Amino acid sequence: MTNPVGQAAQDRFDVGIAGAGQLARMTCLAAWPLGIRVAVLGRPDEPAAPMAAGLIEGDWKNAEDIARLGAACRVVTLENEFVDARALAAVEAAGTPVRPGAESLAIVQDKALQKQLLLDANIPVPRFAVAESAADLAAIGRDFGWPCLLKSRTLGYDGYGNATCRTIDDATDAFDRLNKGEGVLVEEFVTFKRELAVMVARRMCGEVMPYPVAETRQADHVCHEVLVPAPIDPNAAENAEEIAIESAHAAQAVGVMGVELFALEDGSIMVNELAPRPHNSGHYSIEACQTSQFENHLRGVLDLPLGHTLLRQPAAAMVNLLGTHDGPAAPNIAGPLAVPGAHLHLYGKRDVRVRRKMGHVTTLSTTLEHALLRARQAASEIAL
Repeated sequence: MTNPVGQAAQDRFDVGIAGAGQLARMTCLAAWPLGIRVAVLGRPDEPAAPMAAGLIEGDWKNAEDIARLGAACRVVTLENEFVDARALAAVEAAGTPVRPGAESLAIVQDKALQKQLLLDANIPVPRFAVAESAADLAAIGRDFGWPCLLKSRTLGYDGYGNATCRTIDDATDAFDRLNKGEGVLVEEFVTFKRELAVMVARRMCGEVMPYPVAETRQADHVCHEVLVPAPIDPNAAENAEEIAIESAHAAQAVGVMGVELFALEDGSIMVNELAPRPHNSGHYSIEACQTSQFENHLRGVLDLPLGHTLLRQPAAAMVNLLGTHDGPAAPNIAGPLAVPGAHLHLYGKRDVRVRRKMGHVTTLSTTLEHALLRARQAASEIAL
């Protein structure tokens, strides 16, 4: 058990987050009511900086800056899974716990190692192989059949670092773009009925608290809408929850882990990817659940009892607010605030870019249909 919150050693912050974007921002907001002091690593103009108890100016890509964060905090956690595991291991060696740990993160942040970890734990995943060179693609394509999905092993998100390839020529072109020196992950193309996500909060002792199974709807490889609970058969939902929990245990998650899944036409479930941190698919939990994913992430990394994750109302819907142009941000907040029951979250980003996540809207209701209708109405009024 870590020292209780409030008994800070040498005035160190309770939690340090490597990153200062919107996930860190919402984690900081969840920390204040609990008296948890959070420092973020980033720039003063990033979304989390005004909400944090402290700012360590620097870059999460810089090992020296990560070390300074570790020296200033009792526990270090992550806003994204791309932080160099070697830099985090150095923080651990200097005496500051990193949660999730550097060793487990080194596996999860490499999509090929992540897939092998899940396969070794008998967790269903799409067939995959690593193409060490472009010369390997033809044989893999013959085995899996075309199309195939090529993925950069590291640093891929929101569709960046992925390519759906229908021919060997497509795959050869994509390989050169995606290869960072360690080869490229190739997956069989999965025909799914729905994309699902389950947030799982976990402590080091193994206590877990899963969130409801959500359906995620994508637009141009970016999550656009989230519906909770997912409109699927109860047996499929139970299976998805069990697989998500098994995945979190296999990956030694600490705090919140996002588990992205496919629901196939035959009713089976398989894991797409893991995200060892709070996840866009779980933002609805701020209003919709008894304990948000951000509060439970803090509880988990501080080894505090986890909060219940039950829905406050029967249904919830979340719509991401994505940029539609490039330029300064000038959102119209009056429009969405006029929609009854709409909860608006803006991330404080100064500039809009096409597809950039600028905020989200959540609504609760007695039915999914009504919740989604209201969320879409509010999102349409923001004019980003």
